[in-house]
Amino acid sequence: MMQTDVKAAYVTASGANAYAGAARLKGLYVNASGAASIEFSDGTSTGQSLFRIDMPASATANPIAIQIPGEGVFFPTSIYVKTLTGVNSITVFYG
Repeated sequence: MMQTDVKAAYVTASGANAYAGAARLKGLYVNASGAASIEFSDGTSTGQSLFRIDMPASATANPIAIQIPGEGVFFPTSIYVKTLTGVNSITVFYG
């Protein structure tokens, strides 16, 4: 199994690259303001959707850590934040 350095990017709005280059999405740290939806696509808003998660509203406003199993989700072009709804910020872990 090949090991790579894990890096992080802080994102507060959709329509931006979390990382511009081929990478694997390894995990997320989500600061949601209620029910939330996050979607990542490859390269641009019209690129293939490779990861999406919906989170229900919670009675407590605690951040949520999401670890993606295995080697993560591979994005051949870049990790593009297509949708970020009900989220104050996310930290994207990639490698």
